[in-house]
Amino acid sequence: MNKILILGFGVASTAYISLLDHNKKKVSVLGTPFDLKKISSLNASHIKKDKKSGLVFSNNVKFYNNIEEIIKSKYSLVVVGVNSNGILWASKQLRLLKPGCPILILTKGLFKSKNKIYKLSDFFKQKNKLTKIVYAAGPCLAGELINKTHTRTVLASNSIINAKYVKKILQNDYYHPDITADIAGAEICSATKNIYATIIGSSVGQSNKYLSKKDKEKNYFNAASALFEQSIREMNIIVTKFKGQTSTVLGPAGTGDLYVSALGGRNSKMGSFLGNGFLYKNIIKSQMKNITVEGAELMLDVGSLLLKTVGKKNLPLASLLLSSLKNNKKLKIDWKKFSN
Repeated sequence: MNKILILGFGVASTAYISLLDHNKKKVSVLGTPFDLKKISSLNASHIKKDKKSGLVFSNNVKFYNNIEEIIKSKYSLVVVGVNSNGILWASKQLRLLKPGCPILILTKGLFKSKNKIYKLSDFFKQKNKLTKIVYAAGPCLAGELINKTHTRTVLASNSIINAKYVKKILQNDYYHPDITADIAGAEICSATKNIYATIIGSSVGQSNKYLSKKDKEKNYFNAASALFEQSIREMNIIVTKFKGQTSTVLGPAGTGDLYVSALGGRNSKMGSFLGNGFLYKNIIKSQMKNITVEGAELMLDVGSLLLKTVGKKNLPLASLLLSSLKNNKKLKIDWKKFSN
């Protein structure tokens, strides 16, 4: 039986814990400092039930707060399931564990260093000297995976052998991963789709200046479609710049993931508030207080460098979003900027 270690006990990692538990794998979960109370509560209970998702974990799943409890264990797979704020913590744990097995990264994002943008796989290669890296991309809402909805994702790796290895562990009757060697394209799509889901989410408020707010909610699909198409154009340009394949943008990691993210979720919700005239700083203090919104945070972190690297004129939507977030001003789509 495969023995799997998952770093982090957030929403995404919980979904994959449920998947692995369903597949009857032995799973160890090492929580971050933010997971301390939740894991302590679970371990104190006779029935291990996650209050947020309602999941009841089998005896195959063990939870730990201290790496010293598992430091000598050997694993078939290590899953990095933290959000972008937990990457340094995950890197530290991996340095202590020194795993020889493949590493599956669920985290979405990019990071910058010395005026250059890097993918997360690059980060772990440099910081942890890891080579067996597989990246999970594509449309995968955690709640739906937990509820066993048919889900098609992409497992990307420079080594198809490692991607196939991880696929064999994860796949079942409802989880259907593709594999690709285009890890650059998959990672860039996963990160940037959060930016563009925010923009598409603004379509209700930006769709029509002649209608009331109530009527706009029934008349925004033309606008959303236009923003979706332009988003794909810009993602294509970014992926090409980072030496990924445009075919990846047209697959589950690109259009598939953007579609499901634009339908709903935190990034789309942020976009909805921005599109309706609310200011970013007010939104994060009220409507979306204490909620991680990856697209906005990524744009504020690497947006300026991204526009400089790819070219501001090539990314009109990304440029408009960055200006709104950075200057805390109303988002206003300039439709002429991406019309021929």
